[in-house]
Order: sequence, then C-alpha cells, then structure tokens
Amino acid sequence: MSRLKRMLWSSMVVAVLLLGTFVHAADIDLVALTQETQRMSQKPDEMTMVWWVPEEFWTASLAQTPGMTSTQVEEFLKVIRPYTMVAVVNGSIGAFGGVTYKTEDWVRANTRLVDAKGTGYAPKTEDEVDADTKNMLQMIKPVMVNVLGPMGQNLHFLLFPAKTSTGARIAAATDKGEFKVKLGTKEFKWRLPLDALLPVKVCGACKQECKGSWSYCPWCGKNLAQKQP
Repeated sequence: MSRLKRMLWSSMVVAVLLLGTFVHAADIDLVALTQETQRMSQKPDEMTMVWWVPEEFWTASLAQTPGMTSTQVEEFLKVIRPYTMVAVVNGSIGAFGGVTYKTEDWVRANTRLVDAKGTGYAPKTEDEVDADTKNMLQMIKPVMVNVLGPMGQNLHFLLFPAKTSTGARIAAATDKGEFKVKLGTKEFKWRLPLDALLPVKVCGACKQECKGSWSYCPWCGKNLAQKQP
C-alpha cells in the first residue's frame, strides 16, 4: 500500500472512532471490524475503497457511546436495518499525489451489490429511501468531510436492499455466506462470518489461537475447539 493510501487509511480509522465512540473498544474491536469490512484497490494509481457498513458496526459503536441507552440504540438500528449500506470512494492518483475523484452520479451508476446467487442490485434512489435514513446520512457526511477532507467529500453512502426476494439477508455479518460489490470492472468480495464478531478459537492439539471463522487449525490441521472463557 502506498504512503498516501496509508495516510488516508489512518484518517478513516479516526473518522470511524469519531462517529462511533469516545472510549476504548470493549467486546468488539471497532478498528478490526472496520478493517475487515473495507476493501481497497491495490493499484498504486488508484484511490478506490468500498466499505460495507453492517448493522453490527453500528450496534457496537452505539453501545460504546457514553449516554446511549438500549432504547436509543434500537431506534437507530430500525432506521438502517432495511438496507445494506455501502460507502464508496473512487479516484485516480496523479504523478504528484493529487486525486481526481469520480462523481456521485458515476459511482451510483457503476456500483452493484451482488448476492451469493449472483443476483445484482442497484443502489436505491432518493425516492426509495425513508426520511429518517436520509437525515442520518446527512449527519454522517459532515463528519467524514471534516476528518478526511476531499476524500470524505467524495465518499458516497449507497443503500441497497437488506434481503433477497425470498427474505434471506444478502450480507449477514455473523452467518456463513458471501457477497460482493462490483464497481465498474472491479469486484470486491466478502466471505462471512466476520472474524471481528466471533470469539477466538484455540486448537486443542497445538494450542495456537485461530480466527473464529476457521474450522481447522492452519498449523496442525486439527479440528478447532471453541476457546473457553
């Protein structure tokens, strides 16, 4: 990753912390969760990032915010629950580090959410989004702009359906599955569940700690047992 991208990534982490919490992460590491839900282009001349913002991110962030009650958290989650939220920034980096960003109209026209069966979904139009969700996004945008500057200004939050036509969740952070986001000719994939939301497993044979989503120990090949508290 280029120095410019590392700097922008650090700024993004700061923005997430400002949005979600002013205390240390408790049960869920918000930075780890943010890293796991973001995908970035590895090309040195591209500033492209796709950030899937699952319901679990907001749950953890709000739960760790001083003064937030469980009722307030649930009221917020009701607003975002009907949607799959994806934030996209797409730009090209010039020879001297300047970034030329794609417009919101371009991002909307060229971004699709694709479920595990290959069905694609376009972002919802303004008329398809309820008023409370619009207000929530309007509150987020200034924070991103203040922290990230031009990158925040060009970070566009897109809302897709939360469920398929059969009622299955398209992107369920704690369930086994997969989905992807297509941005122009590029694809960004997620395999679920997210490790940041799962307890660590420990191998009963070699005692190595492993990610919560792993079924087998990568060091000795044994079945993984759930780590005891």
